[in-house]
Amino acid sequence: MLGDGYEMRYVDHPDDYSGQVRSTIIRKLSSCGGNKGVLYVHGFNDYFFQSEMGDRFVDSCYNFYAVDLRKYGRSLLPGQKPFQVRDMKEYFADIDSAIAQMKDDGIDEIILMGHSTGGLTTSLYMACLLYTSPSPRDRTRSR
Repeated sequence: MLGDGYEMRYVDHPDDYSGQVRSTIIRKLSSCGGNKGVLYVHGFNDYFFQSEMGDRFVDSCYNFYAVDLRKYGRSLLPGQKPFQVRDMKEYFADIDSAIAQMKDDGIDEIILMGHSTGGLTTSLYMACLLYTSPSPRDRTRSR
């Protein structure tokens, strides 16, 4: 569907209030190799289909990953209500699973990129990480 070099896999997550839940990780690895990668998070009423964008990153020596969030695109299961979410933080497990895949693939320089509502989701994700992780000052004190 996306073209040569694109791969995808499903990630099953614990059931939620509507039943079974999964996300989908799409990737295209750069022939440059390297440890740099981009994770793209789509917006509302969307999923990843912009292969030209992924190809541009790959051609620029970035490994490209995208996640179809739960109840969107390739992740939508029969009987599910599309886009149903009660808390934006439900998407964090989907992002975490994609980042874990990137790390398993040797990517340790990760750029998180969101389009439209995906920008809101990634901003919330990063803000929650900042506020729940020890501050640099606290980490220095504990040494």
